[in-house]
Amino acid sequence: MKSITLSLFTVFLTLSLGQAQEWTRFRGPNGSGIGKTTGLPNEFTPADQEWRIKLDGVGHSSPVLWGENLYLTILAPDGKTRKLLCFDATSGKQKWEFAADVAEHHQHRFNTFASSTPTVDENGVYAVWGSGTRTIALGLNHKGDKLWEREWDGFTSDHGQAASPVLIQGVLVFHADSKDDYKSQVRALDPKTGDDIWELERITPSGDDKHFSAYSTPVEVMAGGRPTIAVVQTNDGWKGLDPKNGSVAWAYDGDYKFRSVGSIVENNGQLFASFGSGGDGKQSSALKPNETDKPDVLFSLEKGSGLGYVPTPLIHDGLLYLWGDGGILTVRDAKTGEEIYKERVIGNYFSSPIITGGKIYCGSKDGELICAALGRKFEILGRSKLSAGMNATPAVALGRIFIRTDTHLFSVKGK
Repeated sequence: MKSITLSLFTVFLTLSLGQAQEWTRFRGPNGSGIGKTTGLPNEFTPADQEWRIKLDGVGHSSPVLWGENLYLTILAPDGKTRKLLCFDATSGKQKWEFAADVAEHHQHRFNTFASSTPTVDENGVYAVWGSGTRTIALGLNHKGDKLWEREWDGFTSDHGQAASPVLIQGVLVFHADSKDDYKSQVRALDPKTGDDIWELERITPSGDDKHFSAYSTPVEVMAGGRPTIAVVQTNDGWKGLDPKNGSVAWAYDGDYKFRSVGSIVENNGQLFASFGSGGDGKQSSALKPNETDKPDVLFSLEKGSGLGYVPTPLIHDGLLYLWGDGGILTVRDAKTGEEIYKERVIGNYFSSPIITGGKIYCGSKDGELICAALGRKFEILGRSKLSAGMNATPAVALGRIFIRTDTHLFSVKGK
């Protein structure tokens, strides 16, 4: 009887932990933007909010969760202090904060000094951010104690720090790009100690070639039965890296001329990423890595195809959802790129769409949360008025959706 009881408890604990660890990085599981929460309303009212708190600072980073701990970053009102905050996801009560000085540096007028989203695992929470000419990475445990901190100097900011770190195959991976001296890298650290595991130098532009820092977030993709880390950057194109040593398993040049801001999306071994400028996507590629060092190129899209610049797309059930910065939703066949529909949603968007409960949600800079139908037919299911603009991407876990606006953080629980 004891063994049966223990087995049932183990199963329950495993299921509970599985549910609790749904959203540990930017855009959730492997950056897919797809969650498990069901029963959310099409339109939210204040009565639907389980809890709501005012944030004492600014930032565009998105919430991530481990268990009932919710993490995000802010820049304090003094403009000189950056904080990593931990909240109870069920009540909104703040548990602790970690504060660090930030030195001013150049950034885009739409960026903040708290735009990079942290990532989490069973041991702690990890953040990467810029400060002056330094790139800083740090690890904290779930009680807020600092485990380690690393910094690299000599970086010149392009549009500011915004690329988010991720954990793939046990390594902490992130972009460390520089504008002027071109010492840009992809770095991999041991998340337990912060020690270097490997680094990959970027291609150095020459002559009149222009360097573009990468703001996209890596994903994991299988290539010929082996896991690889997919990264993308304008000058370097695509690369699939061995998580153990950073060696290049596959590569694709792509001849890109614009910046990589929206992140890579992966679905069943297929990858998609876009490149753009000035609030518009202008180039893109859909790839599928294989057992060779050159991936299959499924299709490419150009300007006018509905590509987003900042928002990251979605791939779900054979369809590619492109949410444009200017409020155009375009749906295409994920394997061929063939257009199915292109319709105006209205609004301006930096937030990336997510899918949960069979519906799409995306927040606008204008202060609306849009709910749209999945599938081959365009339909707006709801428009929720927010008290402020929204630049962060929602998180879904614990049967809830967590929304960060420019001023508040709140939770809505599924029914």
